[in-house]
Amino acid sequence: MPFRRLPALASLRAFEAAARLSSFKDAAAELAVTPGAVSQQIRALEDDLGVKLFNRAVRAVSLTEAGQSLQPAVSSAFLQLRDAVDQVRPKSVRPLRVESSGPIIRKWLLPRLHRFAERYPELPVSFETVSQITSFGKDGPDVVIRFTRAPGDGLFAVKLCEDFLVPLASPALIDQLGLKQAKDIVRAPLLHDTSAEVFGQNLNWPSWFAITGLDTAGAQRGMRFERQAADHAIDAAVNGAGVVLARRFLARNEMLDGRLVMPFGPVIPMHVSYFVVCQKGDETRPEIASFINWSREEAAVLEDDAAFSGAVA
Repeated sequence: MPFRRLPALASLRAFEAAARLSSFKDAAAELAVTPGAVSQQIRALEDDLGVKLFNRAVRAVSLTEAGQSLQPAVSSAFLQLRDAVDQVRPKSVRPLRVESSGPIIRKWLLPRLHRFAERYPELPVSFETVSQITSFGKDGPDVVIRFTRAPGDGLFAVKLCEDFLVPLASPALIDQLGLKQAKDIVRAPLLHDTSAEVFGQNLNWPSWFAITGLDTAGAQRGMRFERQAADHAIDAAVNGAGVVLARRFLARNEMLDGRLVMPFGPVIPMHVSYFVVCQKGDETRPEIASFINWSREEAAVLEDDAAFSGAVA
């Protein structure tokens, strides 16, 4: 007799973690995805089963009667599955070590890691946030994502994409201030991401004001977010604190889901790119090749994005 169709494994995994930890946020951290991704997986499972599994409050979640009935069996099944996998996995398997800056990991890698885990569930990966990229070697990373003009001599590097600076604001702030064209920026609070001021380039609000023909005297006002706080500048814009001149690579998720909108141009090319890098020769290692290929696929959507072509300065 054939098995009845089961819900998606990813949805069951999200349910198991959230039920065990009593938190979507903690489950997301354990699974290396966003809380929103966990919530979506659980809603998909509830829709599939036709029952509500969690009671959702403002700051807490709890299992419904149906969730309490489902949780022990699901947790037991995943525990047995982990034990079985551990029995056949070579004991010498070492996690693939990936390093990058905090903003790149938090804003670009983290929202996409569930797709990597689904494609390569057998590949353990460890991520480390660093302010300065360390050297490769025995105790160093296997793979690094670098934001640079040149990844370095003697390394294997694949260019992911070039970055652009994009003026972004929340839809609520755009409506509130009537931001429709570049000259309207004088009515808006500004958020300064100093990470864009790299490699001798003064890519910032004064540069943007100059390109648009506006008086640069008004371009210094507002809050500043220093080198490793590019993601915080984006988050501040999402929460309506002002208009940010953000790196598109980092703000892509907020743009896709509508939390940030580009009310007007221009967009400024940075002439600096993101590279996924490893030691020359290591690119043939299956685990490194898998990560490099996956990273290239994830970044390809930005290279193919025609939405900004008419707004580039």
